[in-house]
Order: sequence, then C-alpha cells, then structure tokens
Amino acid sequence: MRFSSLNAWLNWLEQLHPVEIDLGLDRVLAVAKHLKVLSFSATVITVAGTNGKGSTVAALQALLSQPHLDKPSPRVATYTSPHLIRFTERITLDGQPIDELALCQALESVDQARLVTDVSLSYFEFTTLAALVVFAQTSLDYIILEVGLGGRLDAVNVVDADVAVITQIAIDHESWLGSNREVIAVEKAGILRAKQMAVIADSQPPTSLQERVSSLECQVRWAHNTVAESNADGHGFVIDDESCQWQGIAVDGSVTALSLMTAPELPPFKLALASWSAAMQVALMLEALPSAAICKALIASVQLAGRLSLVEHKDRVILLDVAHNTQSVERLAGFLAKKSLSADQGQCLDQKWVAIFAVMADKDIGAMLDRTLPLIKKWYLPALQHCPRAESPEQLLSLLKARQVTMGENKQPNDDDVGEIDAKIMLNVEESLIEAIHSTSHKDKIVVFGSFYTVGEALAFLDPHFASDRAKNQSIRA
Repeated sequence: MRFSSLNAWLNWLEQLHPVEIDLGLDRVLAVAKHLKVLSFSATVITVAGTNGKGSTVAALQALLSQPHLDKPSPRVATYTSPHLIRFTERITLDGQPIDELALCQALESVDQARLVTDVSLSYFEFTTLAALVVFAQTSLDYIILEVGLGGRLDAVNVVDADVAVITQIAIDHESWLGSNREVIAVEKAGILRAKQMAVIADSQPPTSLQERVSSLECQVRWAHNTVAESNADGHGFVIDDESCQWQGIAVDGSVTALSLMTAPELPPFKLALASWSAAMQVALMLEALPSAAICKALIASVQLAGRLSLVEHKDRVILLDVAHNTQSVERLAGFLAKKSLSADQGQCLDQKWVAIFAVMADKDIGAMLDRTLPLIKKWYLPALQHCPRAESPEQLLSLLKARQVTMGENKQPNDDDVGEIDAKIMLNVEESLIEAIHSTSHKDKIVVFGSFYTVGEALAFLDPHFASDRAKNQSIRA
C-alpha cells in the first residue's frame, strides 16, 4: 500500500493533480470501468442542487434506514462533500463514518487502477472512486450520492441513478456552471436518466429543467413542499421552511403513512422541511415511506451539523451555519432577523448578532453582506490559513466598510443610525470565538457562517472531541 494512514493519503492527493476542479467524465469513467464500479444491485439515488443537498441526503438516509416491506433492516450508504471535521464523514455505512483502514484500502485500489489506465485524477475524482469501491464491496440496499459541483460533468455522474433528486437551484460557481438559473439547471439536469424516477424540489423550476424532464420522459414528482397524501381522499400534508399544514392536493398512490400527522402535533424540526419534502417524495416513489409516528420522530430529531446548529460553550449558545452563497445566506438572514424580534410584541429589539465570517473569494460577497449587515453589530474576520480559495480578512474589511458607506448614503429619515462598522481582523476562527465569547455580553448572540471551512474550524474548537481530528486533517477540498 502506498500509504498506511488516511492523512498521508490526503496530503498526497492534494499534490497529485494540478487542477483542483477539473470537470469532465472521461478520465474518471476510464478508471471506474477498470474498477467495475459503474453499476450496483442497490438502488442508487443521486442528489444535485445548489443548496439543500446535504440536508436532503441526511433526510433520505434517516427515512430509508427504517424497516419496510421486504427490507427488515435496510442498509444505506451515503457519499457527501465537503466534510466539516473528519474526511471519513464523507462516506458512511449505516449512518456511521467509514473506517480509516477500509478507506485507505479503497484508495489503494483506485491508485492501482489509475496507474494501469494511465489517468490523472483530481482529489475529488480519486476520493469519489474510493467511495464507489467501498460501496461495491458492501452488501447494500440504497446508495445515496451527493454531487460535488454541477451534475452533468461531476464524478458521481459516472453511475446511473435509479432516482435523481434536484434540490434548490441558485446562482453559484458561475465560472464553471454559468451565470443564470436556466443555464445552471441544464448542468444539474445532467444526473437525470431516461424514463427513470426523478424528484424536483425547486419551488420554481427553471424552464430548461422542466423541458429536460419532459424530453427524458422521467417518472417525476415535483416536490414543491408537498410531502404525501393522507389517504384516498387526496388530502396532502404540506411542509416548508415556514409552516406545516394540511392542504387538499391529490397525489399519486394511496399511501396512508402520514394520516395521523397534524400541524399542531409536529415538534420543532431540525432539518429544513423542504429537505424532508424531497426525501419523503423519494421514499414514497420507492414504496419505503415509514409510518406517521416514525416520520414525526425523524423530523423532530435528525440534524446535520452546521445547518442552523446551536452549540453551547461556556454558558453561551453559538449558531453555526454553512451558508456560503447568496441564497443560503438570505435564508440565514431571515432566521437571524426572526430571532431579533420580541416574541411578545413582534418588535425589533437591540439584539443584533455578533458574527464570525470567512468566505471563499469566488462568491458574491457583496450580496451576502447586503443581506446580513443590518443584522450584525460586530464582525470578526478570521483568516482561513489552510484554504487558498478564501478571501483575505483585509479584503473583507474593505468590502464591509464600502457596504456600510452605501447603507449610510441610502438611509431613509426613519432608519436607525448606520454608524461606523465594528469589525476586527483575526488570526483564525478559534481566536475569533475566544474574543467574541469573552468580549461581548452574555445577551449577545454569536453566529458563525460563510463556508464549510469556517464552521468546521468553529466546531473543532467548540467540541474538544473533534479538535485532534482537525489538527490531523486540515484539508476539506471539494
């Protein structure tokens, strides 16, 4: 074996291929054929989309792991990216991260196949193939693959999906995917297969996506937050990020699993309900939807780290969210705004947030700041020392000041005073958290956002269980 430790493999992979993002299927397809990992007896579900992929995978894993029909103990594997702390988070079997030795052995198999086929693989392609090797060696019922970037040319797309799921589509990664939703949707639609099942969970699907679904004659469900019918009368249970309600919508089939669910009974949910909508539609198509009681319990309990996650630390509660593009930051801003309102009077209180913010340089940072500036009273801008794609704290400070000036110029007579920007450049996320915790009032609420890396660094500090793992494995490349 080339390396005996996972960290050594990952460090080597960082240097192996000259291009970090190298879209295209020819190279990875050649190696996949040699490894014989292009088809599986398990049902393959591929998830693409701009936002909500990870949450949808988590919801799918939870639902499909429940006993149903002829599968008393379903085995479910997932492949996602990037990770927050440990690389092994990316590959799970039965909900548990893969063993490092098993992953090293899979990486060795990919390396040998790469040498035989004389093909150069990117970091993501190499590790994707390793995941497929692991899955091919395991008896599984379901394999859930999350697209890394786009869909059509992404490495996971070498495997034909039995069910394709497309979540929300927004503008991101313009250099690779295009600058408008219609063009981006074409890339996402690349995971669709002719006459196969598809779930489209974008509430306003682009025309190009609708046309592609039609031309391929997919067996499609347009999720639109409709979860499932209650019984033969066609009354569906509708959930979205804002509400839970019954609505008279006829849906195919006669599943009765949700007939006991009513809005008042639903406890607070952990994942975005739009993700449950998509996942439950998939389970419905596969005749694998659990009982009402199980669905309610899962909605109440399943959580994915870094998605509006609350972490307690030294009597402070800190919000972590991996929002890293305009659409996801807009959703986060909506949450922050609600938490700054008086529950009794619905009036704004002087409870703006303290933010720890670091982001990739290729994002629309100005738009992200426009949506959050009115909600933030103090900014900490840490450097992401192990992430070359990150924007510098100095540039972020400059952008903040420019945005604050614009806000002041556009201020209306009844607006609150804009004032000077309160921001500080920090060495790293850990230093930012220490100062934010010790230099602000217990009444001040702290939010960490901007990228997976930012949240991963925060989680490593806030939960000592992960600290040594972060030190061993700094890379979270896509």
